[in-house]
Amino acid sequence: MTYDAVVLFATTLLAIVNPVGSAVMFAAVAGRFPKDVQRRMANQSGVAILIILVVCAWLGRTILHLLGISVPMLQAAGGLILLRYGMLMVSAEETKLTAAEAHTADEVPEAQWKALAVVPLAIPGTVGAGTITTVVIQASTYNSARDLLIISAVSLIVAVIVWITFRGAGPISRRLGSIGMNIVTRVMGILLTATAFGLLGRGIGGLLPGLLK
Repeated sequence: MTYDAVVLFATTLLAIVNPVGSAVMFAAVAGRFPKDVQRRMANQSGVAILIILVVCAWLGRTILHLLGISVPMLQAAGGLILLRYGMLMVSAEETKLTAAEAHTADEVPEAQWKALAVVPLAIPGTVGAGTITTVVIQASTYNSARDLLIISAVSLIVAVIVWITFRGAGPISRRLGSIGMNIVTRVMGILLTATAFGLLGRGIGGLLPGLLK
């Protein structure tokens, strides 16, 4: 992987994970628990996010081969998925939890906070379809051991950033407010939309090489 490829991957991953938006979601879901429980929930969510990303990086390509899915096919589909997420973020619409998932999360008793930290906070709240697609595409495009280690390192950095924002979820959500949150979400959405168009173009070019002649 080149330096530019690493930077683009890290930027895309951060944009779709949207740590600030995830932190506000964390504050809404975990806010009713004591502070020590919130800290443990943040720790468990951070570990779960890292494990999910690393597993997608190292095993995603194998799963694609088993299913008979080529890299251009995944790039084209991933571009459409990311484009949808990006457009929703630009229009400041909710892209994290569905109404059913949010309702379920609100009914979980305190004794089950460990399960809540993984589902729905880690997945699909933070690591959703767009995030998984991004990691799998990157690992399929750059599949040497060195590249996979780099992808894993970027995943670790992103997981740490999310963990930090989870730990400071309360102050972040209070200081930004609704206006600040909308600004952050829209900027992330613009970056994600631009990346989605590039990914979609590469996928279509791979599926229909005659278009590039």
